[in-house]
Amino acid sequence: MAVFTATQEEFLRLLDENAEFRQQVRQRILSQELIELPERFAVFASRVDEFITEQRTVNAELRAFNAEQRETNAELRAFNAEQRETNARVEKRLQGIADDIGMLKGNVAVRATRDNAERIVEQVLNLHPLSILSRSNLIAMLRPKAPEIERTWRNSFYQADLVMQCEADDGTVHYMAAEASYTADRRDIDRALRNADLLTRCTNAPAHAVVASVRNDHEVQALVDAGKVHWFQLTNRDLTPD
Repeated sequence: MAVFTATQEEFLRLLDENAEFRQQVRQRILSQELIELPERFAVFASRVDEFITEQRTVNAELRAFNAEQRETNAELRAFNAEQRETNARVEKRLQGIADDIGMLKGNVAVRATRDNAERIVEQVLNLHPLSILSRSNLIAMLRPKAPEIERTWRNSFYQADLVMQCEADDGTVHYMAAEASYTADRRDIDRALRNADLLTRCTNAPAHAVVASVRNDHEVQALVDAGKVHWFQLTNRDLTPD
């Protein structure tokens, strides 16, 4: 155990009782950084306390914001669900309107085609018109070969937009199977070609497939340009009622 002399005891007493002396000793023994460490730590601790207080405030505000955001998100989800339902109803209604308009335009095109039957025969086929065949005429024509023909093809034939008997300059009988549409597509081509084929099978006479339309889609136009089917172009004047 260390033995303190009187001088040492006096030194320790001065350290305990004399703050100025104690400070001087510190400055002799410790570096300036270590001397300032307690004060710096106190400042640091004070700033940490301030930061913690501020952070608690921010956290509280964030919790409140998150709660509001969750409510907003819930409202948005409900709104989006309602909007999707509304959009679906509107799209369904618009599709219905588009289908109705398409049907009306198709019906007008059929009427215009029948009104221009003679022009089609003369201008497109360079033949002479004889008569438009009714549905009963078509049924009677197809009856002998009906068992050989698929039912859907027979029904399509009976519902043809226009079938006409024609005559060439040499007196040869021809037939024309025309399908009408505002914008012709492949379905119109297929029906016209199939009906023309059935006419030839039933009559052994030449039959010509025609599409009558205001315009054609790309596939139809390619077949028209290739000479696979005839085209009579309807105009807005043709579609306008007298």
